Amino acid sequence: MKKLIFAVTVLVYCLLVAITSNAQQGANVPKAVKESFNANFKNSQHSRWVQLKDAYVATFSEDGTSWRDAYFTSDGEFKGVGKFITRDRLPMFVQQRIDNASGYELIELYQYECNENGICFFAHLQNDKHELILKMSPYGDVTYSAKSKLKSKKVNTEDAIAKQKMPSPETDK
Repeated sequence: MKKLIFAVTVLVYCLLVAITSNAQQGANVPKAVKESFNANFKNSQHSRWVQLKDAYVATFSEDGTSWRDAYFTSDGEFKGVGKFITRDRLPMFVQQRIDNASGYELIELYQYECNENGICFFAHLQNDKHELILKMSPYGDVTYSAKSKLKSKKVNTEDAIAKQKMPSPETDK
């Protein structure tokens, strides 16, 4: 369950940055987190840090053209790396799962590579009345979904995730 909560946190961060572009710049990042980033991404061109509750996200580029997000706990533990992708970069089974969500338009895709679970994909889908967020394995298995009613034309992803009842980390044993 802790992994699911972390994955949802990753998704919320990515969607909020993409939709609102109001990420906190210049977060006060602990030394251990910066050292872990530098050890894992030696040739990176750092862009910005964002703090999410008890985690830190570094948005960076290694080649100057493609941007990725690296995720760390507050004590510097590297959790994974993610990036926005296009539909043509998806595995066949994930593409098929998205195609089966008839009546929904694909808004964005995010690939997340986690140290603990490997690769997963997040799809943000929307129609006139609802938005749907799916977390999928490379085989198209849906491991998490959140569906919410749109309040207005503006997408409100934060509310969609917040409405999901998730157990506290203490119950995940």
